[in-house]
Amino acid sequence: MKGSGQAQVRMAALLAGFPVTCSAMSVNRLCSSGLEAVSIVANKIQSGVIDIGVAGGVENMSMYDMMSMIDVDKISDQVFEHETARNCLMGMGETSENVAEKFGITRTQ
Repeated sequence: MKGSGQAQVRMAALLAGFPVTCSAMSVNRLCSSGLEAVSIVANKIQSGVIDIGVAGGVENMSMYDMMSMIDVDKISDQVFEHETARNCLMGMGETSENVAEKFGITRTQ
């Protein structure tokens, strides 16, 4: 399923047994949606807006070819000439590898 996630979040809530009267919200932050959802719930609890909340994410990099989402032929040449703007084209898998290397994070099994 594509889109902003409104269908997925509602289906997940219903399948988890929440009543139809329960509100549900989607957050589209690509690979950090789950973390953002947890942050939103924590902030709402802390500020007294809600008493309890459930948060999670459904990102799955292995299901979609993230690089085919961008048609590089339609991007301005200026993007490729600007290093920081060009780096926005880097896939999240490559980004996570770079962050892990920079901070000495290794995978353990």
